[in-house]
Amino acid sequence: MKEIISKSNSFNEVSMQYYGYANTKTYLKIKKFIKENNINIAHFPKNAANLKRTKYKKIKKICPICEKEFETRLGSPKEKIVCSHACANTYFRSGEKNPNYKKDENLTGIIKYVKICFRYHEKKCVYCEEKNIVEVHHYDGNKKNDLPENLIPLCPTHHRYWHSRFRYIVKTKVDKYVVEFKQKIGM
Repeated sequence: MKEIISKSNSFNEVSMQYYGYANTKTYLKIKKFIKENNINIAHFPKNAANLKRTKYKKIKKICPICEKEFETRLGSPKEKIVCSHACANTYFRSGEKNPNYKKDENLTGIIKYVKICFRYHEKKCVYCEEKNIVEVHHYDGNKKNDLPENLIPLCPTHHRYWHSRFRYIVKTKVDKYVVEFKQKIGM
């Protein structure tokens, strides 16, 4: 290992040549070896172990989602655009910035009718007002009919009731909701 250290310019190079990979454990082993054998590493760049951290200048940015100020490293491959994971989820996983984003006219299947439903209806079961898990039911039974008055938000339990012999339990309230919704939108 002494020969590898003398010919290398960083802990990373030593680690890759000696172990075949580089991580914190290998760096610590190399540092321990250097200390035990009193090896001169003056030819390594200053702060070689922390080179990644010191290479880029710290700057302050404003998060485009929550508008909080945060620090990042300018020009770094890991330069932050947003301040946190929560803001990153909002920024990268929703809307047109999402690489999988499709405009409404290109949507198909469940994604299409769920999006349409919750654009016009509140995301809660019309029977019990459950808000955590809400499915979309096609009122007329036609899955190709994605008109807002045909898409009814129901929790999984009451959706099952509708598609079982216990439909009569939820039918009155669902029918009433549909009539009120049609009146609200002017049908």
